[in-house]
Amino acid sequence: MMRPNRWRWVAVASVVLALAAFGCDKGGGEGGQTGGKAEGGGDKPAAGAIKIGAVLPLSGQTATYGEESLAGIKLALEELKEQDGPKLELVFKDNKGDSTETAKLVSQLIKIDKVKAVLGSVASTNTLKGAKVAQEAGVPLMTPASTNVDITKKGEYVSRICFIDPVQGSVLAKLVLEDLKKKKAAIIVDKASDYSVGLAKAFRETFTKGGGEIVGEESFTAGEADFSALITKVTELSPDVLFVPAYYGDVGPMLKQAGDRWKEIPVVAGDGIDSPDLYKLMGSYTGDIYMSTHFAADDNDPKVQAFVKKYKGRYSKVPGAMAALGYDATMALHDSLKRAGSSDPAKLKDAINGISKLNGITGTITLNADRNAEKDVVILKVSPAGAKFFKRIPSGS
Repeated sequence: MMRPNRWRWVAVASVVLALAAFGCDKGGGEGGQTGGKAEGGGDKPAAGAIKIGAVLPLSGQTATYGEESLAGIKLALEELKEQDGPKLELVFKDNKGDSTETAKLVSQLIKIDKVKAVLGSVASTNTLKGAKVAQEAGVPLMTPASTNVDITKKGEYVSRICFIDPVQGSVLAKLVLEDLKKKKAAIIVDKASDYSVGLAKAFRETFTKGGGEIVGEESFTAGEADFSALITKVTELSPDVLFVPAYYGDVGPMLKQAGDRWKEIPVVAGDGIDSPDLYKLMGSYTGDIYMSTHFAADDNDPKVQAFVKKYKGRYSKVPGAMAALGYDATMALHDSLKRAGSSDPAKLKDAINGISKLNGITGTITLNADRNAEKDVVILKVSPAGAKFFKRIPSGS
């Protein structure tokens, strides 16, 4: 995923994350303390602990992505302190949902904090900038959730554990054609967003190839308050389905303002709307909504249900996809460090790029030659009451 073009700047206090196994260091930069438990602690990190970094949006318009990702990372670290293998020390920073800030913070993590690897970010525009810095520095960067196809093209030190936009765009087009039986689509795109543009492209290609017709394409600017003109234009196109590859911060208000005008038209979107804030922002909108994502908390897979139980026990709420991806990325990095037998960047890079059949919460993870994860896509059906598991589409379908 990637961030919208505008955001609400919010000052954020520095936070401390420390494993009980190696305690907490109250030093560090903005939003980037080392450590374990969020409430802190007084012990020093374990001798020989490997320092890793994370750059996430902990404030701004996509803050729920960063908050959930960090919660998943923390849960993984708490479990890993009891397991064999290298001990990890985390330094994390808030990029405020800004790409320039992301590049700066990735550089700080590498040059000042001396991390051996970076997790993040969870928005493609941000990750694209951070990936360039990590590649030039020769330090591995693994994104849990950024799906734009160009990210791993930055170089061999950049990887991801999520599927890419061409995959979810194609899956969503097939969902519309085969499951929803719709043939006339309108697309609503944020042309300043790499995520939105890339996902729209993938959907358009598969949908038209499958016999569907794009009856019109409208654009908007992220952060707009009034969608009335857009809503009218789209309604006049008379589509039988809407594809909206955008973020919850825009899609929620858009649906709320559309109200009854769109309720008979199914809305389909990517993982950019997978946030608990969507339900607050969309109000009482009652039309059918489908989204592609990485995880469903009501999936009856035993491994998923075990994770949900642990997460609820730790945070007293149900995990979303970002939490599961943050957890899986941390576990994948730890597994790679064990297989590498070293935190040497080149050896670690090779181990990460060799991830194969890793059993994660979000599915079995294998990185292909382009360092993109080949894994299933989950479809959820959304209502004001929340999201429900609809179906799982295997990789390559």
